[in-house]
Amino acid sequence: MVRALELAQERGLPWIVLGLGSNVLVKDGGFPGVVIRMGKGLDRFEMKGATAIVGAGMPTPILARRTAEAGFVGVERFIGIPGTVGGGIYMNAGCHGAEFAEIVTEVTVMDPRGKVKQLSRKQISFKYRASNIEGIVLEAKLVLGEESPAKLKELQAKLFRWRKAGTPFDQPCCGSTFTNPSGSTKTAGMLIDECGLKGFTIGGAQVSTLHANYIINKGTATANDVLKVIDHLRKTVAKKTGVTLELECKIIG
Repeated sequence: MVRALELAQERGLPWIVLGLGSNVLVKDGGFPGVVIRMGKGLDRFEMKGATAIVGAGMPTPILARRTAEAGFVGVERFIGIPGTVGGGIYMNAGCHGAEFAEIVTEVTVMDPRGKVKQLSRKQISFKYRASNIEGIVLEAKLVLGEESPAKLKELQAKLFRWRKAGTPFDQPCCGSTFTNPSGSTKTAGMLIDECGLKGFTIGGAQVSTLHANYIINKGTATANDVLKVIDHLRKTVAKKTGVTLELECKIIG
């Protein structure tokens, strides 16, 4: 990883870090730089008392399942987040009323020069789907509580059924397209739905008929198709409701 950063700097190339690639949309022209892939080798998982020490490359659903099976509460609701822990912490991912900010106590990061340091929770400013973390998340400590494994398993099954019924979780998409607008009682999906945009299609990209905040690939979609749909949704919702939707998915390229 350090060598990849050195290479990028030596050649004046931009660089990005990707885990499982969820909640991102890569433009059709690709990314003209270095991509650092997080995964095996950075997927450590260890429990020390009620503190989980987790590598950035660990898939979040696996973390949710393992901690629940061990009788620890805190990340069980993340069973439906399809990304890695590193990306989840970096963007303060969350679902079902929970988010990483609630359980993070320390984060190990590598800065662009390859220097590794620990950030305490007091040094990190988490916001809705954002943080002030700079550099690459390598590992984190999460403080959890204790709960019956059977109860947690039952909750996860319920949440998974809800996700399967209410979102296109098994269809190709770039995750939740927009953040829920602050100050509004309605979610981004509700606003898009109220504007009659479920099923709206450009090329192979379609607003999901299950959940309007997801744009799915019907099989032939280009990134440009998705961007055109995003633009149409933003303009239509702004015109009809006065609310400007902000992107949650990250555009790369």
